Amino acid sequence: MSVLVIDYGKSKFGYAIGSLFVSESGTLRTSDIMSKVKNFQKIVLGLPLSMSGNYSTQTFEVIRFALKLKKMGKEVLLIDERMTTKMAKTFEKKDDDRFSAEQLLFEYIQNPHRAIEFRIIEVLEQKSISCNLAFFIEAPYCESYQIDNGIGYTKDPYIAYTLFNKGFFVYRVWKDFQEAIEKLEHSPDLIIIENGNRQLLSDLGLENATIESVSLVVK
Repeated sequence: MSVLVIDYGKSKFGYAIGSLFVSESGTLRTSDIMSKVKNFQKIVLGLPLSMSGNYSTQTFEVIRFALKLKKMGKEVLLIDERMTTKMAKTFEKKDDDRFSAEQLLFEYIQNPHRAIEFRIIEVLEQKSISCNLAFFIEAPYCESYQIDNGIGYTKDPYIAYTLFNKGFFVYRVWKDFQEAIEKLEHSPDLIIIENGNRQLLSDLGLENATIESVSLVVK
């Protein structure tokens, strides 16, 4: 079964189609993107990250599009596109979006385990929580929360998107998250953390902080 790979952009996108090799590729206007995706059930999106490995504004544009596809019933996979972007610049490709999409398809065919499934993740038992400052560790923001300020760490794109949507800064690199919270003038009112990641708390030196452990469910 052929897969559609997309290097997404605001005004245009590169795409590549294939199963064992590239059978079709090109660049189209982003306004025409739905006409391309409608014929495919599995879609792989290049995930643009900063070279440090953290999220960027462009990351969340892609995640927003991934969420749209997911709600359409598509199987959506995300794959780190940092190296393909670097290759396109190195080889000075004029059609770098098409080139990147082709390279992402090759990468997916050769190393499918590098792609992660895009999933909608929610807190299993949502509580009403109000505070000024909270740290989020591998936990999404909930509609039942009323939190004024926050900073988060997560490897999961959807969880990151929920925090970004609230205007919170979210890190993907643990060391950078640690350094950021060390520079804060105030301690958090609350740390909201997924149950399976409680061991990370020992790295933060915040043993006396109020902890809210949550369990997650994939929708």
